[in-house]
Amino acid sequence: MKNSNSHIFKGTIYAISAGVLWAFSGVFGQLFFEEYGGNALWMTTFRLTVAGIILLTLSLIQKPSEFLAIWQDKRNYVPLFGYAIFGVLMVQLTFYACIQVAGAATATVLQFTSPIFLLAYLAIFRRQKPNLKSLILVLIAMTGIFFLTTHGNISTMALSPLALLLGGLSAVAVVSYSLIPKRLLQTYDVMNVTGWGMLIASIVMNCVHPVWHLDFKLTPESLLLALGVAVIGTAIAFMFNMIAIKYVSAIVAEVCAAMEPILAAVFSIFLFDMPFDVVVGISMLVTLVSVILLSLEEGKA
Repeated sequence: MKNSNSHIFKGTIYAISAGVLWAFSGVFGQLFFEEYGGNALWMTTFRLTVAGIILLTLSLIQKPSEFLAIWQDKRNYVPLFGYAIFGVLMVQLTFYACIQVAGAATATVLQFTSPIFLLAYLAIFRRQKPNLKSLILVLIAMTGIFFLTTHGNISTMALSPLALLLGGLSAVAVVSYSLIPKRLLQTYDVMNVTGWGMLIASIVMNCVHPVWHLDFKLTPESLLLALGVAVIGTAIAFMFNMIAIKYVSAIVAEVCAAMEPILAAVFSIFLFDMPFDVVVGISMLVTLVSVILLSLEEGKA
């Protein structure tokens, strides 16, 4: 078998866990913006800065001798900066920008078209013919996400050219941060690679919107919510996703991240009074079953 069952199981659990933590992050972010205002650019800068510092601090404590190892080989510079700019930073900016232009439903659906972009890349540039069963499961999962996010009503999606552009770039960015650091993750510690990527992205964002420029109501509660987004939904979630990519293919990791809209819907039912009906229930079930079957299919490869 291409991958041992234990590696497939471990990678799937890490990928699903990343989706769960991103869902928590979405709830924290929604509460932060609704209750305390603020700017999505500041939140992006803050979460990347805090997450990068946390991960690099832990990396330094755990493996001090390897802390700067990634910088000692100039061949690492291009993939590391590519991962930071075209992966981590781009996915943050384009997703939030799409939300501002077209709403959360549109942004979520468009971002979760990323498996299609990934399959196209593998087919065109790496001559990897997609497994038919895996392709069907990906399409079923995407259909479940569409119905879960839009409730089957396409009129809720603001499909302007700008929204399509931003959503498409967001999906491409998901593919970028899944593929670009693959070699680095096989050579260096996951925490170290992810930490440097986030710190580089945060430096760029601090040039755009410095973290010390506060444009929201600063209270202990608002700061706690912002830290929740940075620590739980960024540092830990991205690290889990990068660990998953070490054990399973990027396509499995991306589809497993579909736990994010599922959990976000569950939280919205209890916290934001979103109605729960047959469509929502079936959409959750279809998406979850597709994720499980896709993981099992990977184990046969």
